[in-house]
Amino acid sequence: MKKFILLFAAFILLSIDVFSQEIPRMRPKDRLIVGLFTDIWSNLPGDMETKAINRGFTIDYLQDFPISNSNFSFAAGLGFVSHNIYSDNLYLRNNGMHGFSPIDVDYDKNKISLNYLNIPLELRFRTRNTPQTFRVHAGVKAGLLVNAHTKFVGEESPGGRETKRKEGKLDNIESFMFGFHSRIGYGRFNLNTFINLTDIFEGNNAQDASVLSIGLSFIIF
Repeated sequence: MKKFILLFAAFILLSIDVFSQEIPRMRPKDRLIVGLFTDIWSNLPGDMETKAINRGFTIDYLQDFPISNSNFSFAAGLGFVSHNIYSDNLYLRNNGMHGFSPIDVDYDKNKISLNYLNIPLELRFRTRNTPQTFRVHAGVKAGLLVNAHTKFVGEESPGGRETKRKEGKLDNIESFMFGFHSRIGYGRFNLNTFINLTDIFEGNNAQDASVLSIGLSFIIF
């Protein structure tokens, strides 16, 4: 009986010692992230058609701040994103403003590219001490437009020679973009989404346009 009591007491003391030890704080992770996505545009002018895949690119560098000893962290940083519309409409100046107009010639390529410098803010959850980390990140991105341009490859006029044109002085585009974004993944690969909440164009026939981005990202470190 005495041996049993001693063994039981030793077990209790060992259990108290184990549970009294602090869970180690997570190391900062998921800092440099690159991604490819497609833009799904809505509320464009009624006669305007876009490609099924509107390729985009993003790169973010974030500092990760673990929250106490939990599996959660907060992250903030700086990033760059390029949104694109591949369509059958040119973004042209007409009556003093830029807007979309149908293309009346044969063409190979036509797009408008909108490029933003981003500030991402995220609340993160991830597993620890596993060979492959499972993660869920969610937050917001605020972007400042740093470049907008068009590219066109097609006929100069109906039946004319092929030409390449690029225009970089575009009006009627909002300088600020804001929206929700999320990331869910396993290992280094993730599924990303971004939902725009602000106007992208202003004062023209695309002023109600909005964009949803869906793609994949890869965590460098």
